[in-house]
Amino acid sequence: MLRTLLLIFGFAGGWFCPWLAALKPLMAVFLAYMLTVVFLRMTFTRQTVTPKHWRVLVVNLLFPPLLWQGMLLCGIPERFAQAAFFTAVTPTAAAAPVIVNLLGGSISFATAGFLLSTLCMSAALPLLIPPVLHRPVWSDFPDFASMAAPWWEDSVRFIQWLADQPAGLILSRVFLVTLLPMVIALLLRRKFGERARGWGQKLTPSTLYVWVGLVAIIAASAAQSLEQHAAQFPRTDVLWVIVIDVALCVGMFALGALLGMPGHLRECSQLLGQKNTSYTTYLAFACDVPFAALGPAFYVFFHNAWNGLQLIFHKEKPKDA
Repeated sequence: MLRTLLLIFGFAGGWFCPWLAALKPLMAVFLAYMLTVVFLRMTFTRQTVTPKHWRVLVVNLLFPPLLWQGMLLCGIPERFAQAAFFTAVTPTAAAAPVIVNLLGGSISFATAGFLLSTLCMSAALPLLIPPVLHRPVWSDFPDFASMAAPWWEDSVRFIQWLADQPAGLILSRVFLVTLLPMVIALLLRRKFGERARGWGQKLTPSTLYVWVGLVAIIAASAAQSLEQHAAQFPRTDVLWVIVIDVALCVGMFALGALLGMPGHLRECSQLLGQKNTSYTTYLAFACDVPFAALGPAFYVFFHNAWNGLQLIFHKEKPKDA
């Protein structure tokens, strides 16, 4: 009952209090904390990445461009096809291992899949997006023709240029939110051994409350973003994006579950269905296609609603990675 009330409070609080969007800087902190707790409990082995992980990744890579092309062939306006593409191409959300943990699934399996999806999809986005937008995403490469400049100045210019690119921003966020917590957890595991794993187990219940707070901030940010940008477009167009997102949410979670059978139904469902929509929302605005940004912006409600329902009806069964 408490879990249900917390989830409802998180959604409603975020939706009706858009001023909570001012707390967006805390999102990275919340995610880093949750992932550190997850990493404290998990152990990587040679068998960590399995064929099921690769199947989910291949689907995540191939499905978005095929979906975009299929919608165009069916005569659907390109703005809707682009919104569907930016939603479907989104990498796995950082909170996926946390939700899998709360649902009693394998932390190690979900974390390995999350890392594989995030790194590979981030690297692939600069190649997948240009055909959809009919223009390149990467800006002009800096000119290093001047041999008079010291080599370190050119290096600094290149790093600055890379950091300004969508892919560079994504990779920097991946490092801060994902890789840094992993390094911290591994150092703690190396220093304190099983004691550190025990800390992770004791802190696991707290991740639910942190996730509720994260959902509230996400809901507030999405509500604020939609209030600012959705009004620019016809109401019927916005409703069609909602319909597309609902269909994608159902389809991605269901397809992920099929790919995970047998044995990892919940894990693969999360890896394919729960998406880090802040990445592709940013990319859509950065690429000057604000209507396409509505796809991932709306999707945040549906995948969190589904996860909320799963947590409400899930019966607690303690299970380690």
